Parts: sequence; C-alpha cells; structure tokens
Amino acid sequence: MPNVERKVAIGALITVLMAVFMSSMDQTVVGTAMPRIIDDLGGMSLYAWVFTAYMLSSTIFVPIFGKLSDMFGRKYFYMVGIAIFMGASWSAGLSQSIYWLIGSRTIQGIGAAMTMAIGPAIIGDIFTARERGKFQGLLGAVFGVSSVIGPFIGGFLTDKISWHWVFYVNMPIGIPALIMAYFFLPKTLGKNAIGEKIDYLGATLLGGMLLSLLLGLSFASQNHTWNEPQVWGLFIVSAILFVFFYFTERRVKEPILELSLFRNEVFTVGNIMNFIIGFSLFAAAVYLPLFVQAVQGKSATNSGLILMPMMLAAVLMSIGGGLYISKTGKYKLAFIIGTIATTYGLYRMSQFAVNSSSWDISMAMIITGLGVGLPMGMLMVVMQSAVSKRYIGLALSSVQFFRSVGGTVGTAVLGTIVNNSFASQLNGLPKILNFILPKQFLTMMKSPQFLMNKSKILEKSPLSVHAILTGVFANMSKWLSTSITDAFTISMFASLGAIMAAIMIKRIPIEDKSAKIVLESSSDGLGIKNATSLKSNLHDSTFETDSQDGKSEFKGESYKK
Repeated sequence: MPNVERKVAIGALITVLMAVFMSSMDQTVVGTAMPRIIDDLGGMSLYAWVFTAYMLSSTIFVPIFGKLSDMFGRKYFYMVGIAIFMGASWSAGLSQSIYWLIGSRTIQGIGAAMTMAIGPAIIGDIFTARERGKFQGLLGAVFGVSSVIGPFIGGFLTDKISWHWVFYVNMPIGIPALIMAYFFLPKTLGKNAIGEKIDYLGATLLGGMLLSLLLGLSFASQNHTWNEPQVWGLFIVSAILFVFFYFTERRVKEPILELSLFRNEVFTVGNIMNFIIGFSLFAAAVYLPLFVQAVQGKSATNSGLILMPMMLAAVLMSIGGGLYISKTGKYKLAFIIGTIATTYGLYRMSQFAVNSSSWDISMAMIITGLGVGLPMGMLMVVMQSAVSKRYIGLALSSVQFFRSVGGTVGTAVLGTIVNNSFASQLNGLPKILNFILPKQFLTMMKSPQFLMNKSKILEKSPLSVHAILTGVFANMSKWLSTSITDAFTISMFASLGAIMAAIMIKRIPIEDKSAKIVLESSSDGLGIKNATSLKSNLHDSTFETDSQDGKSEFKGESYKK
C-alpha cells in the first residue's frame, strides 16, 4: 500500500464498503416498501418518479463529483456525500406527501453520486495496483449482497414496524461510516489542484445536457412511445447543450470532463463495453421477475428472491475476477469470456416459454450473472491504470456513469418494445369479451399486472365468466412471454457489441500510479506503451525527471525529451 499504514488503509476500505452497502441497499429496500408508501401518501401517478428522481440526480452528478474530488481531494467530498445521503434519508422517512418524498429522493441521489463516484477512487488511491483488483471486486460483491438482502429487510421493516424505517435504517450504517471517514481518510487523498478554478459553466452545461437526455428517456419509458413532442424536445435540447458543452470544455484550463480521455482507447472501449453491460443487465433484472410471476404465475416473496441465483453468481465472479487481476495483472481474456457468457445467458433467456422449467430459468440466470460479474470489479482497476493519476476519480466515476446511462437507455428501449408488443397482441382477444367482462377488467387487461392478480380477479368474478377468464389468462401469458423474450433477444444482440469491445480493448500493464507513470509516445498521450519511473509525489500533467540526458517533460498530450 503506497505511503499508507495498514490500519489506515483497512479503516478506509471498511468506510467505503459501508457507504456502498448503504446506498445500494437503499434502492431495493425502497422498492419493496413502495406499495405501502403509496397507500399512505397517495400519488399513484407519480409512483415511478420516486425512483426516477433518485436515478436522475445520482447519474448527473457522478462525473461532476468524480472530477471535483480529483482536484480538491476525496475526504471531505466523501463525508459530505454520506451526510447528505443520511439527511435526505431522514427527510424521506418524515415525508407527509409524495412530493416531499420525491424531493428527498432527489437530494438522496446527490449524496449517492458523491459516494459512488469517490468510493472506488479512494480504494484506487490507497491500495497498490495489484491489490486494487480484489478490493474493487469486493465492492461489487457488497453491491450484489445488498441487492439480495435489501428486499428482505425492506419487507420486514414495512410489515413489522413502518415503511418510514426503510429510510431510517440508513442511520446506523451511515453514522459509523461518517465517523470512520473522518479518522481514516487522509486529507490530501487524491488532491491534484494547484490554484485551478472550478469549471462552473461546463458543470452546468453537462448537468443540463444529462438531465434533458435522461428525462427524455424516462418519459419514453413511462409512456411507451418515442413519438411524444416532449420526448423529442428534450433530446433536441440535450443535443444543443452538448454542442455548447463540447466547445466550452475545449477552451477551459481545467474542464469538468477531460475530453482528451476519449482519445484513450482503453477508456473509450471499456466504457462502451460497460454501457452495453448496463443495457443488458437491465433486461435480466427487470423482466425476469415479471416473467416468473406474471407469465408462469409463480409467487415469490419479492423480486430479490427470484434474482438471487443471478446476483449470487455475479457476486462470486466479481470477487473471482478481482483476485485474478490482482494475481496476474491480466484482464482481456476475462473480459471476452465474461461478455460471451452474458450473451449466451441472454440467448437462453430468449428461448423461455410459459412452460420453461425452474432449472432452465435458474441456469440462464447463473450464466448471465457469471458473465456480468466477471468484468465489473476488473474494469475499475483497468480504468485506473489507463489514465494519469490526476484523472483517476473522473475515470472511475465514468464506469458508474456509463453503466447507469446504459440501464436508463435499456429502460426506455426495452420497455417500449415489451409494452408495444404486448399491446399489439391484445388485439387478438375475442371482441365478445367487450360485452361479457366488466369494464374494470377490460381496462386492467392492458397491463401485465392483470396476470399477476389472477386469483383476486377470479374471486371477484361471477362463476359464469371463469372459463372465459381462464382462456384469456392463458393467451395473455403466451403473448407476454413472447414480448419479454423479444426484449431478451434485443439484449442478446446488444451484448454481441460488448464481445467486440472486449476483443478490441488493448492490453496494458496494471501499474501502480503512485510509483510509476506510464506513457505513450503517440498523440493521445494518455495510453500506455513505455514506462518511466518517477517520483510518486509528482503530478502527471506536468512533471520533470532527472536523467543522464537532462530533463523529461510531460505536457498533457505529448511526450517530449
């Protein structure tokens, strides 16, 4: 561990793991409690915004706080992030209306963005290059475990105490994490700024661009159409802001997003692969529970139980991948194997039918989980070795950012496909049903939720229509099955792009940035070919090294001797 005592490093690691556990568990805990929350607060039409508000703020601010922590250090940004998350959690627990809750969730997302962006960078700063792999893999494992146990904790708190406690439960985790951050995180950790000014204009344009894009995608997902004026209007606004953002970042001294990083092939190709993984993971995480419960009519305590085989496989492989890269320093073959496994798992899912066995479904989930989990922790380590020290926070936050955006795009694209496909097949129902079934049933039939309430609907229906409803349920199950497997097929083809990215990504040495600077003599200036040993406390953007030939200088994008 470079320049850090063992007990300090372990304390910092525990701090990061606690904060990651708190923020990642929050999503699944809240999801379980939402039906009860809506019963108390009302606002069913705003149901999705409890999640969308959190997603928007956390995704938008991740790259911004990643950059700021590169400039001014990790410690206090991280502590503020934990404090904001806890304060917003407390406020959400006190909510008296759905608007209050949505506002609290928006602020919660800002706190989550700070912890998600800075946490992996803290591990990267404190541990050596070879140690990072196993600890970044451990981060992925914590995320997976929290995703599995979160729904159980949320269900228990909601049923036994109150839904308010799904937010208050963050306090016993966050307070110790905040105290440990104060004592164990060095003040100068990650600090690279020497009198630079914050790029306020760039941050504002980036935030506006991402907000417009993500809002457009969210509206497309919720309305199941891309033809709404508000959707295209937001996309146009996002495109205009991108143009302004691009030219602004080219001329400022310390841009909020270093555009030259995209000339680094490892950074760019790695994030393309990461984006596709986020896109594909969405299909499995969202539509597998719907398939099992709505199509096959099986009950589950919650979606976490249904997804447990996939999540546990992802956890184990995330740890295994981290240990592998720590021991060997290699990653490319693992990326290729992981993306192939993900694609094959999605292919198996695309073959699901109403009568698919639990074994087939579990095997498909396990294969997909193994494939997705393998590159998760490893990609963090590769990104850190691919860029210079002063961009580590930005590079690692980009992993979170592109995976989140991939999931958001998946929400819009696959949600539209499933709902439109299902709606079009509903036209095949006999027209006589319009005269036989109650109007409330005819309205409910437009949603897949209709299939998840078979027993309740039959209980409330006259015996004379039971036979008709049974036939309707059977047809709708087949149609919904086809719609969901269409989404899996699209995800499978998208995953082929991840395989191509894994094949294209360059092999680079996994080096310790605190002891070495790795340079490339080509024009991108951020890649890796030739290693030059340097003093560990020098900045990467401008440095000098003594040699027999004189001085060597590195000026951002070129190497001159």
